Amino acid sequence: MSRHLVGIGLLLATLGAASTSSAALLSVDFNDRGNTPSFTPSNTQAGFTGWKMSGTSAASSALESQAVGPYTVTLQAVDDHLDENTVTAGVQDTTGQIDDRLRTTPTNGGLLTTADLYDDVIFAGTSVGPTGGMDLKVSGLTANTQYFLGLYAFDSGSTPAPQPRTANWLDGNNADALVLATSFSGAALPTFDDQYKFIGFATTDASGTLWLKGRNTSPNATTGPTTIGVFINGLEISEVPEPASLGLVVAGALVAVGCGARSRKPAV
Repeated sequence: MSRHLVGIGLLLATLGAASTSSAALLSVDFNDRGNTPSFTPSNTQAGFTGWKMSGTSAASSALESQAVGPYTVTLQAVDDHLDENTVTAGVQDTTGQIDDRLRTTPTNGGLLTTADLYDDVIFAGTSVGPTGGMDLKVSGLTANTQYFLGLYAFDSGSTPAPQPRTANWLDGNNADALVLATSFSGAALPTFDDQYKFIGFATTDASGTLWLKGRNTSPNATTGPTTIGVFINGLEISEVPEPASLGLVVAGALVAVGCGARSRKPAV
């Protein structure tokens, strides 16, 4: 018990120190379009700017774009054109689309204060295929510059097997180098703010645009449609921290992983 408390204390101290030394240039909460006043808490996390797809509720294959201050954030589905269903004979290849959902969990309590961030999500649907996903671009940044990223990925509605749900996010400006890998089990609700925040570095192109490629790495079920693996709740972009601050961020992430592993129950 004492080791667990020490771990939590170190987590809070390291993340707090890191956040004060490198404030985010951009903090985006990817919301659901169907939010209504009956849902509590509100749809956009405090300290973040809300971003929604166009239209009302239909899935989209179009380029979805929204200005966030001086930046422009876009999402678009990427279809691999592979078989989307192992049951139906032949190659099932519909048009790849992204969609959104608002969940009733998690809720704030204990060390968790960011339920508004985690309770809504944008995801690449089964129509993108087993290795498809979505492209995320942010323009308006400094050209040819490396940035520090924090990407939140969780969905409490994604509880069926297989678990966990996984994806790789690649740097489209750097030969698809791995920026970060996301992994979560839908039944394991977050118990502290950064539990499902995944960090990495990516570089802008000559026009100042960041290009992240989210690609599904979740294994398919034995039979049935593609397993959905590419999710995004939020995104933070910061200038690259000083070496000392970066060490604190990494230490905090390692403690978070250790504490989360000890506290989670197996998915059902």
